[in-house]
Amino acid sequence: MGERNSEIALDIEALAQLSSSKEGVTRLPFTLENDQAIEYLKKRLNSMGKQVYVDAYGNIMSSEPGGDPVEGKVYFLSHYDSVPNGGRYDGVAGIVMGLRLIDALEKPLRNRVEVIAFNLEESAAYGRASIGSKTFFEGENSVPDYPSQLSDGTSLRASLRKKQYEKLSEISKPVIDEKARFIEVHVDQSRVLTNSGADIGVVGTIAGQKRLTLLFKGSTGHSSLMDLNSRKDSLQCASHVIVKVGEMSQTYNASGIVGTVTRITNEPNVTNMIPGSTELFVDIRGIEKVGVERYRSELISFSSRQAKKRNLSFSWNSVSEYDPAVMHRDFTSLLEEEMTKAGIASLRMNSMAWHDSAEAAKFYKTSLLFVANPAGVSHSPFEQMDMDAFRRLLVFFLSFLGGTHDPDKKR
Repeated sequence: MGERNSEIALDIEALAQLSSSKEGVTRLPFTLENDQAIEYLKKRLNSMGKQVYVDAYGNIMSSEPGGDPVEGKVYFLSHYDSVPNGGRYDGVAGIVMGLRLIDALEKPLRNRVEVIAFNLEESAAYGRASIGSKTFFEGENSVPDYPSQLSDGTSLRASLRKKQYEKLSEISKPVIDEKARFIEVHVDQSRVLTNSGADIGVVGTIAGQKRLTLLFKGSTGHSSLMDLNSRKDSLQCASHVIVKVGEMSQTYNASGIVGTVTRITNEPNVTNMIPGSTELFVDIRGIEKVGVERYRSELISFSSRQAKKRNLSFSWNSVSEYDPAVMHRDFTSLLEEEMTKAGIASLRMNSMAWHDSAEAAKFYKTSLLFVANPAGVSHSPFEQMDMDAFRRLLVFFLSFLGGTHDPDKKR
C-alpha cells in the first residue's frame, strides 16, 4: 500500500503540518506549533476512548478510563518536538505506531497498549537531550533550570510557568506497573539499514555522550596589527582544536566514538577586529564509556597546550553527560526472534544518537527499533522512512499483541 493512501500517513502528515517552517518540520518546545501538537494528540487519543495525562513539561500519556487494571501493558513512546527544519518522521514515527495500534485493536486488547509522547527531547532549545523523558521518569526536580539557547533567551523554568501544560491534563498520572514493557520505534538516522537490506534495526546499546564547552581567551585589537607575536587571537587557537577534533574522530572511529564541534561563539565577531574570546561547543558520543572519557581528556589536554603556546587563557565546562544505555536483552531478543518468524528482516545495531528509550530503560524492560531510511539523512527536510517496512512492523505488533492483521481496518 502506498504512503499516500495509507491511514498511517494521515497522522504523519497532520503532525508535519504543525510547523513554523515551510521547509522541513520546525516544532520547538513551548511554541504555538508545539502546543498544537499536544492538542492534536489529545484529540486523537480521546477519539479512541483513551484519557490523557499531560505533565508540566508537556509530556503526554494515554490511559484507559477508570484506571489501568491491565498488568504488563506495552507503552509505545517517542517525542513530538523537533529541531529547526527537521524531518517529518523523526520522533513522530514511534507515536504514530502507538496510535495506529490502538486504533486497530479491539477491546480488551486495546487496553494493553498506551502511547507516551515526550516533549523537550531535542537539544536545540536547552543544549540537553531528553529533558522531558527524564522528568517523566525521575520527577520534575531531576533537572535544573537551563538557560535557553534560542533567540528569546527564556529559561526552562520561566517557559514552564508560562505554559502550565499540566492544566491540559484530564487525569492524574497513571501508575505504571513493574511488568510494563516499553518500545520506541524510530526512523534510522543513517543508511545502515537500507544498505544492509534489512527493514528493521534492533538496537542493543544507545551511545553515551559528553558535551562540553572549551573557552579560549586572548585579547582583541585591530586586524591591522602587524606584530604577530603581540597577537592573542582566540579564534586562531580554537581553529587548531577544531581540526584536532576531526583528527581524533578518525582515530577513535574504530572504537565507535566520534566528536563534533557543533557551535562556535566568537567575540567581538567584527570584520576588522582580532577575536579575543572564542568558545567551542563539543559533542562526543560513543558506545564505550571509558573511551568517551579518554577522548574528552585528550581533547582538553590538547586545548590547554594550544592556549598556553599562544599565551591565552583556557577553561572548559561540562554541559551534560549520559552513560551508554543498554536495551533489555531478553525482551529485545524476543522481539527479534518473533520478527524473524514473521518474515521481517532485522539487523542488530547500536545507536549513536540519544533517544527517550534510554531513560525508560533505567526502570523498565525497554527496546528500541529503527525503521529503514532510504535517504540516509535525519533531522532534515530530506529525511525519509520506508513506509512499507513501517507497515509490516505495525502488522507484526498487531499479531504480537494478539490482534488483527489489518491496521487500516476502520473501527
